[in-house]
Amino acid sequence: MDSPVGDFIRTQIPDWDDDVIATARFKAFSGQRSDWEARFQFWRDLIIKVAEHLGCIIIDTEEVKNKWFVRGGLTPLCLNDVLLDMYRCGDLLNMTDLAHPPTSHFQWLFKQVASFMGISTPPIQDMVEGKLIVVSLVQVKKPGINSK
Repeated sequence: MDSPVGDFIRTQIPDWDDDVIATARFKAFSGQRSDWEARFQFWRDLIIKVAEHLGCIIIDTEEVKNKWFVRGGLTPLCLNDVLLDMYRCGDLLNMTDLAHPPTSHFQWLFKQVASFMGISTPPIQDMVEGKLIVVSLVQVKKPGINSK
């Protein structure tokens, strides 16, 4: 991975090129959440750092999954789950969410409760495809931007 993203990741993650550690990081999630929570946080934080480094508040999930973290021709098997969980937690927002926001607080609350309980329908998988907004990067106030 000789690219600006790869070089940036190496500055952020000194053991990025360690084969043993990479094997563990690139595995799919399995078991209970407590078994993989630390790995989820690692990938979540790294996705946000890379997006910020690139100056992107909107990320393309295909690039994230197939270009950003390729190592030796392999991509992390857990990235779909990471992106989905980031969406469920509100770290990512689908562009269609802006076009079709909930019309009431009740609908929003229902969606959050259903998501929290793990009740999801197949379409939620579709919500983490394409272009996604990194909410924390939108919320960061940059110097020179008026808050009025």
